[in-house]
Amino acid sequence: MTKLVSAPTIAQLAAKLGVPANNLQQTVTDFNHYTEVGRDFEFGRDPQTMRQLDDGPYYAIAAANDVLNTQGGPQRNENAQILNVNDEPIPHLFGAGELGGIVANCYQGGGNLAECLIFGKLAGENAARPKVDSESVTANEANGINDLVDGETASNVKLAADQYLGSSNAGLGGKVIVRVTYSDHKIQAVDVIQHHESEDVGLTAIDQIPQEIVAANSTSVDAVSGASASSRAIKEAVQNALKQVKDSVTN
Repeated sequence: MTKLVSAPTIAQLAAKLGVPANNLQQTVTDFNHYTEVGRDFEFGRDPQTMRQLDDGPYYAIAAANDVLNTQGGPQRNENAQILNVNDEPIPHLFGAGELGGIVANCYQGGGNLAECLIFGKLAGENAARPKVDSESVTANEANGINDLVDGETASNVKLAADQYLGSSNAGLGGKVIVRVTYSDHKIQAVDVIQHHESEDVGLTAIDQIPQEIVAANSTSVDAVSGASASSRAIKEAVQNALKQVKDSVTN
């Protein structure tokens, strides 16, 4: 898909864009006039940022509205303190805004602004309060720790013969771990051992995708609508487990 087009004249540019040439020419004429008089009567744009369009060539680029959110992330309490996997505050660590927001795993927009303001104030106030020595923490103690994922979960899973663990960090809520039972050249079972997906469509993917993988004996199955990230993570985790099957056969 071409996003940038060019033409030597306004009429030719309009033809490439599929818009009325007269309308486009009028838009250029109006813009040049607003620049000349020093006032944008159409949109109120700062005239210092405007420059008259000359005789070409002319360029046009596709533009569209979009929204970007960093959903999911570290959990925090009412004091803006970041919590570990045991729901205990991590000393001297605070959070605000959409990273770890209260609407994690949901696609939404303007609500994040309220979290920036409210939890930003809470985080700043609580971070500024004097701390007792027992709350101190060093960087070395925290390095390498991912408090969003229970690191012991995978190590505690018991594996029977022909069972393999696989993982993926591509889930909407973070890490996904699966246990795959594989024998007789067939995927016999897929169990999701750990996940942090949303409680709506995310759980639908957690339930349906493993069943479809077993039925198809393949990870080439359709994603659950609205839960593409969760679906992709499950399939990736299964692929990771199946790679261990191939490695064991090779060895």
